[in-house]
Amino acid sequence: MTVHIKLFAKKYWLRRFGEQREVKGYLTASYVDYVVSVNVHPMGSDALQALPEGERSVKRLEGHGDHELVVADRNANTKGDLLLYHGEWYECVACQRWDHTVLSHFNYQFVLVPKDGGGEYDIKNAPHEDPSGQKESVLI
Repeated sequence: MTVHIKLFAKKYWLRRFGEQREVKGYLTASYVDYVVSVNVHPMGSDALQALPEGERSVKRLEGHGDHELVVADRNANTKGDLLLYHGEWYECVACQRWDHTVLSHFNYQFVLVPKDGGGEYDIKNAPHEDPSGQKESVLI
């Protein structure tokens, strides 16, 4: 167990997809929402995206935790785990085990999921409950 990771971690919603299947010519997959404890932060000011209204939005996140996450694989056409961070969904694009010390953990990278893409149905129906009051889920 990684004590330092849990000490600074917060609870977030994680959406994990099942196996994709083709239905009437379209790929679809079921999903399950979990609560996970992770340490998440923006990847720096260069990772901010300027929006037309002058608002700025984080487009890349880095995280650390105890769970091995599913990584998006465009070649295999598989979806990565999605993390709900401040009302936006971010897809896991990297998950590496860092076990070079006794405090081993997984290091994650996430990218913002566009709201106008073909996979918009994947990010609808986000959980409305505050994850901090939920029991942490066991990922299968």
